[in-house]
Amino acid sequence: MKIVFIEPRASIANVYSRLSMPLLGPVYLGTILKNRGHEVEIYKEDIFAPDYAKLEADVIGISILTSTSKRGYELAKKFPKEKVIIGGIHASLLPGEAIQFARQVVVGEAENVITDVVEGRLKDAVVYGKAIQNLDTLPAPDFSLIKGLRIPSLVTPISTSRGCPFDCSFCSVTKIFGRKYRFRSAENIMEEIASRRTNSFFFCDDNFTAYPKRTRFLLNRMLKNKIRDWTCQVRCDAAKDSALLDLMAHAGCKTVCIGFESINPLTLQAYQKKQSVEEIVSAIRSFHKRKIKIHGMFVLGGEDDNKKTIWETLKFALRQRIDTIQMMILTPFPGTKVYENLESQKRIFTKDWSLYDGQHIVFKPKMLSAKELQLNIIKAYTKFYSLSNSLALLIKLHFRNAIFRFMGYSIVKQWLERNHKMDWLYEKN
Repeated sequence: MKIVFIEPRASIANVYSRLSMPLLGPVYLGTILKNRGHEVEIYKEDIFAPDYAKLEADVIGISILTSTSKRGYELAKKFPKEKVIIGGIHASLLPGEAIQFARQVVVGEAENVITDVVEGRLKDAVVYGKAIQNLDTLPAPDFSLIKGLRIPSLVTPISTSRGCPFDCSFCSVTKIFGRKYRFRSAENIMEEIASRRTNSFFFCDDNFTAYPKRTRFLLNRMLKNKIRDWTCQVRCDAAKDSALLDLMAHAGCKTVCIGFESINPLTLQAYQKKQSVEEIVSAIRSFHKRKIKIHGMFVLGGEDDNKKTIWETLKFALRQRIDTIQMMILTPFPGTKVYENLESQKRIFTKDWSLYDGQHIVFKPKMLSAKELQLNIIKAYTKFYSLSNSLALLIKLHFRNAIFRFMGYSIVKQWLERNHKMDWLYEKN
């Protein structure tokens, strides 16, 4: 059979639209089916979109996030419904919505069921995937299946674990992967790394240092194999282990992405982050001490956030010299506690899922108007990613930071150009 997977494009003014890093889900599934003898093609629209009128396949698989679901449904309508299968986080959270556009919806992890779904042995409209207990049984993702992808230039995403025991009120990860960590072995990970034609990696686990003993073992293997350029996602508590941070630095960690979420203690408590502002500051200093750059992620718009919170966050980021930041707007993704609370209070004013990208306000905030929240975050972004700041970094030969600051400047500029016509949506909220 010929199977085509499609990852719908992100919204225009979105940092993810500038990165060629694909979702791992479709690549894992495509690799499994290729190994079964099927012909597989994967299209990530942000890299390359085919002429859909000429695209022929026996099965069309569409993987959707909440922000890409609207585009995903548009794509589904281009094909006979009996050929379309939809999966991904959004479909897993709202299968009743997704099934309107497909013959089947796969909920959760699909690797254990995709072959039976595609080959017709599982015929239920909604198929529930089974959590992979032994992640070493998964094949190494074959990125050559992605059309238009220049593999040598790819920052290769690698998943070394699934699940998260934390339960942040705005996060939907645990709804898909559960609250129990599952890990790949270091040997299995190193085999995948050795097979890649690149030395630049992004470990996309929600918490790369979740199990320090296992992380140390992997880092020692990476150090031995001279892996020298990689990024990962961690929590602030990783910085409490000085020996672990030293090992990360020696093993080639260049950047960490940290979900600081807020510098408002009340908001941190409401988000159930289980961390303090003091711990955030300590983490920043600990990573910077080891020359590891920080991409700090903040979520603004909580019940205790006001206009001052936004500007205090910007001042904090500049004062602490955080290298790059994301000032995301609190987004009530379906299935989260935030969504349930705001929906019960009738404060969500749009279900246009394309706006659920962390850059658009879709609910009525408590401490300020929707328009005030939206515009002040964009103004704060503009100051952080100003052209003058970007040029200053370039002059100081801080090339990596300068590149990302220029990217941020461009994204903010595009956002303003695209969204100035949306004032009507925020005026009444």
